[in-house]
Amino acid sequence: MTEALVGVLREALLLALVLAAPALAGALIAGVVTGLIGAVTQIQDPAVQLVPRIAGVAAALAIASPLIAHQAVAFATRVFALIPTVGAGA
Repeated sequence: MTEALVGVLREALLLALVLAAPALAGALIAGVVTGLIGAVTQIQDPAVQLVPRIAGVAAALAIASPLIAHQAVAFATRVFALIPTVGAGA
């Protein structure tokens, strides 16, 4: 494996973490808020906590989708430019 391929794989893993962060943050915030509301009102129905989490993830993805798309396209452009380099073994 060449250094270019290892660098691309490392960058791909970091990009996957960055692209998943908005959805995870939305779920975390919605989970904390619904947990606090559930603790105050003593409502422990799973559906009450699930729906706001789904809404939080959807809202986070809707807000962050331009950034996610831009980063994914930029990474794909860099990877496609490196294909001849990696294929040649240079």
